[in-house]
Amino acid sequence: MADLTLTFGSSFGPGPPAKRKRLEFSGDTQTPSTIVDRRCTVSQALRLDCDFITVAVGQDELKVSFKVHEHAICDRSEFFRNSMKPEWSSMRADPRVIELPEDDPDAFSLYRTWVYSGKLAILPDKDCDLNSTTERYHTLAYAYVLGERLLDTDFKNAIADAYVLYARGIPPSRRYYPSNEEIRIIYEGTREESPIRQLLVDIWYCRGKAEWLEKDADLPREFLTNVVRELLRVRVSVENLSRPWKNSHEQYHEK
Repeated sequence: MADLTLTFGSSFGPGPPAKRKRLEFSGDTQTPSTIVDRRCTVSQALRLDCDFITVAVGQDELKVSFKVHEHAICDRSEFFRNSMKPEWSSMRADPRVIELPEDDPDAFSLYRTWVYSGKLAILPDKDCDLNSTTERYHTLAYAYVLGERLLDTDFKNAIADAYVLYARGIPPSRRYYPSNEEIRIIYEGTREESPIRQLLVDIWYCRGKAEWLEKDADLPREFLTNVVRELLRVRVSVENLSRPWKNSHEQYHEK
């Protein structure tokens, strides 16, 4: 009788097939091309299978109404999640209309773009004039205050990052520091422990100029106190700091 025993691992036997040799192409040693990973988890996707809600922003003739998908904005903002709960929405004349009379319509327009795209539409166009650019910076300050009201931490952090990029002069924008008006807007609309306040203070004590104060001295007292505190802290840490009263005493004489 013929021997029908199959050799293990042979091409005719039940063993695993031999591993196929990987083909090598000439020039295969180069670095792989960079791909922007646009994947996200299902839970991160925008939920648009819902009705719109209306958000009325501003007062009187300046009021502007915005249509936004309910689920999309509620996923971003704890304020809207709470506002659309039955126990709160039933207290409004129209449950699907939310009023934000104290906020800036341009700031909310920026927020709506953020809700749908995760980006801040703040970079100026090439033909944009300086006045409209300055207004855009003010809108950024109002937007941070709006983010404070809407309890959207990611939005506020994105705005703080934008201010840092401006302060660093990262292209395509020129270097820009928050104006005194923006400081007032942010200080009046944020909590005492808000970290954006520290950024404003840091910019002043590191890059501040006397003309900033001479041009407009109407700044929040708390802000000025924080700046002075930081200056004193830094001064103590600097060794051999020249003392002006040691260099000349006559500067203190009345002429």
